[in-house]
Amino acid sequence: MLFSSRGPHGFGAQAWISIMLLAQVAVALRWFFGPPPVKRDFVAFAIFGDVGTASVLVLYSPFGALVGSSLFALTGGLCTFFVSQKWMLAHLALCCGFIAAMTVLNLLAGDEDAPTVLATSLVIFAATAVVPLLAHIAWTAISRDARRSLLDPLTNLLNRRGFDDAAEALWHRGREHNFSLTVLVIDIDRFKVVNDYYGHDSGDTVIVRVADRLSLLFQEDGVVARTGGEEFVAVFAAPDAVVDERIEEVVETLYNSSDNIPITVSVGACVLASPSSMWVDGPSVINKAGRIADSMMYRAKLDGGNRSSTTKL
Repeated sequence: MLFSSRGPHGFGAQAWISIMLLAQVAVALRWFFGPPPVKRDFVAFAIFGDVGTASVLVLYSPFGALVGSSLFALTGGLCTFFVSQKWMLAHLALCCGFIAAMTVLNLLAGDEDAPTVLATSLVIFAATAVVPLLAHIAWTAISRDARRSLLDPLTNLLNRRGFDDAAEALWHRGREHNFSLTVLVIDIDRFKVVNDYYGHDSGDTVIVRVADRLSLLFQEDGVVARTGGEEFVAVFAAPDAVVDERIEEVVETLYNSSDNIPITVSVGACVLASPSSMWVDGPSVINKAGRIADSMMYRAKLDGGNRSSTTKL
């Protein structure tokens, strides 16, 4: 458009468009060769894309600006896949307002006949607003299904697949803050008796109750998953001084004498102290610690249950 009759005229306008182009190239190179962008980077670039595109298009002739409004579809795609619904709505409001303003300017200018202007506006509107909106709806539905595939349907806790991803993030957090990382395997004591005596519906109620209490207990510093019928796994990152207290808190929290079906659990714990030579294995060390914690859980169960058994690496 710099060389088009409908493009910008004058040194200032052409210089501004060149600056915006160079800024886009700089951001692209930074993202390609630098650290992967995080959400705030995508939000910043979405704002830059909308405001920058609008600032460039107003320098074109009215019809050139109207056709160029199709560039807003790129920011719409960015908002669909990498930014939140709130930013998507803000983007749609801006681009639809800009297209409407350019449509009015074209009708007033009279350089193009009204049917051409209106037809062009409708096509641009569909490309920049309707298509990203439908893509956002579809992506939201796909993402919801993907999240459900990571959850246990009875308790809404993570399943084994979801747990692996979340535990890896905790490993990085522990490494960053020099925390110990503790893997717990938690098994409900004598759960078969609960099912046989009270029925399977009551057994499900007990499982959900344990899941809710574990979620509340580790909502700040850990993740919890249901990995079997009555078995749960938890990982938390915490300073060394509080690890033993947090482990004992699991047994104490899950038992409540006022429950209509009293719950006790056997807890096996494997503590990856920091620093430890085990950390060099990366996130895969969590799986090793899990196997050790599982054997410690069976030791607690053989000792009578309603207790924890811990080992430190």
